[in-house]
Amino acid sequence: MFLPAEVVRFGLALTALAYAIASIVALWNRWRYGTPSLVLALYLVGAAVAVMGNLAAQSLWLTALPWSIIARGPFHSSFWLAGLFFWLTRSFMRQSAPPRWLFGAYVGYGLITLALDFGYALEPDIYLLVGDLVISRERALLWLSILGWAVALFASAWSTFQAFRGATQPLHRNRITYWLPALYGVVLGDALLFLGQWGPGAAVHFLGIGVASFAMLRHTLPDVRQIARGLLAYGLALGVIGAAFAVGSTWIAFVYPPGSSLILPLSVVLVAGLALVSTRVLRLAWRIADWLISRRGYDSARLVRDYSMAISNILDAQQLARISLGMFRDTLGVERAAMFLVDEVSAQANGADAPSEHAFKLRVIGSLGELPEPVALSATNPVARYLDSEYRPLTQFDIDLLPRFSEMDPLERAWLKTLDIDVFVPVYSKGRWIGLFALGPKATHDRYFDDDLTLLSTLADQTTVALENVRLVDNLVALNRDLRSTNVELERTRNRLERLDQAKSDFIAVVSHELRTPMGILLGYSQILAQDTEFLTSPDHHVMVRGLQAGAERMQELVESMLDMAMVDNRALGLTRRTTRLVDVWQRLLAEMESTLTDRRLTLTLTEAVASLPPVIADPEALRKVFAHLLINAIKFTPDGGRIHVEGRRAPQDERYSTGAVEIVVADTGIGIDPEHQELIFDKFYQTGEVSLHSSGKTKFKGGGPGLGLAIARGLVEAHGGEIWVESPGQDEAACPGSSFHVRLPLSAAAPDAPTNGHL
Repeated sequence: MFLPAEVVRFGLALTALAYAIASIVALWNRWRYGTPSLVLALYLVGAAVAVMGNLAAQSLWLTALPWSIIARGPFHSSFWLAGLFFWLTRSFMRQSAPPRWLFGAYVGYGLITLALDFGYALEPDIYLLVGDLVISRERALLWLSILGWAVALFASAWSTFQAFRGATQPLHRNRITYWLPALYGVVLGDALLFLGQWGPGAAVHFLGIGVASFAMLRHTLPDVRQIARGLLAYGLALGVIGAAFAVGSTWIAFVYPPGSSLILPLSVVLVAGLALVSTRVLRLAWRIADWLISRRGYDSARLVRDYSMAISNILDAQQLARISLGMFRDTLGVERAAMFLVDEVSAQANGADAPSEHAFKLRVIGSLGELPEPVALSATNPVARYLDSEYRPLTQFDIDLLPRFSEMDPLERAWLKTLDIDVFVPVYSKGRWIGLFALGPKATHDRYFDDDLTLLSTLADQTTVALENVRLVDNLVALNRDLRSTNVELERTRNRLERLDQAKSDFIAVVSHELRTPMGILLGYSQILAQDTEFLTSPDHHVMVRGLQAGAERMQELVESMLDMAMVDNRALGLTRRTTRLVDVWQRLLAEMESTLTDRRLTLTLTEAVASLPPVIADPEALRKVFAHLLINAIKFTPDGGRIHVEGRRAPQDERYSTGAVEIVVADTGIGIDPEHQELIFDKFYQTGEVSLHSSGKTKFKGGGPGLGLAIARGLVEAHGGEIWVESPGQDEAACPGSSFHVRLPLSAAAPDAPTNGHL
């Protein structure tokens, strides 16, 4: 095919201009497509220069020059453009750049060829001898250029084949398919250039690069399989209708002679009949095309209705996932899919002192096929940001190619790759991202078309209520499971504490018994020394003996308190019950504490109501200890010069005290007790305030102690069938609101306590 020289030149000029414009467009899209756009722009500029060189080679003023190297320009330009096309292919396939050594070898090969060609231009009459074959250097240089060109394009074809074979997603395979006509166009166009057909060769090469530019500068490409279906369907329909028209026309022409008045009406009827059935024929052709090229069809409206009815009353997460994924499998032919619940969590950032950051935790509730363990996507992850805010499906193809998803944690990107998923469909509730459908490739190897994505979004909206109910039930189940686990742990802790408390009580009992004997010896010898007049003649001895005796008596009181506490814990109180008047107990106690009250300048008032109380059936020594502990507590927490008031009254009769009860109230003008401590002070070893700030001494203001007095008092009162409590508006060392300790005792004897193995 030969064209006029003017037409060829005009076509080459237009081609060069088109290449230049396309290179500008490629550079303009650099921000969107990155490095591939730069490589494409470089190739287009090189192609424009090559076309302009070919155009210049045909100019009359250049052809008259002796530099015949210009005539071999297409060979050299094709060589260099083939190398750029290989780089462009790898960029398009998202493969790594060619190794530097390969790049250097290719450039060196081309430079050597150019150098040899320049040498030939200076000495054209040189031949090469290969065996018995004599080859001109011009022919050898041409074959060297073609060999380098062929190697580069073969490498491009091999990279394309490798990428297509490794692609598992239809959108990637569809994108790679567009590179095949580009590769064919470059190969065929360069081959025509080598044969001297500059015009057709440049045109075919331009068409191939045009397809390459279209595929590289567009993110979403028309589906090749869909185009093939359309061509096949319309071809079948046109063939059937054309064949029917031909048969009908032939029959009319055969039956009726030319000029018959029936030919025109019958032709009109034939055309009208074919027009009426054309829609049905086209629909049937589409079905045949879909069957031949494997596209699965479905009724969207019916599917949405059936899906909504199927999940309306589901509260179980696994059942919801099973129904949803099963419907996707049956409708779309999905063989790999998963359903996730999405929870907003706080993930610890890098570094112990770094603040926690927001993240989305994915929980698998159902899947088709085996999936890797899900990971928590950080809030900064571009995929998580998209799914949390865009309200539309996201394909893995978008994640792989769009620059907005390029900045991603390598672990998160590797997890998404391992999933082998084609499309992610988010589920929202009240603007919150709560769930996710992840659907893998279709069995038909088709991509997810726009109508598929619209259907998936609709089904995701239908899933919102069911998934929210599932989340609530799942959270309740998890909370119930946690509560059961907590209760079990609390029961274990309680048992452990009981064992520790029992061990502590046993230790106190053992220590108390063991200390009684040495303390008795110490107290006895101190008393002997106190009665030795000769020893006491020295004033220093007198002070030492008195201090030794006081310390021994104090230690004996502590030991007795520890022993009392041990018997209270072990329910081993040996109470000797008899008729006891409470006023007698108090008078005895006041006689013992008179010096202490005087030293602290405290006023104690014992009302006459105490004397008028009826006697109780109780152990008088145990009651003395109860009131002694209460009185000592009042003395310790009442400032010097304060007052202590003891009052008695009859308690109201109720179910607990069927025979009546009496109540003793020990009130003081002390610092008071905080409400939150009013129950804790009856626990053994409990101390209010800073223990290190307590002063030592039995009756000093805010004096310290073992913290057993009130616990012993409660144990003894409860052993008599009574109760004890405290009332106070609060603690205030400046205002001294005071406290009131109430002791209620039944008039008759309480039920006997545990078997006696000790006594008070």
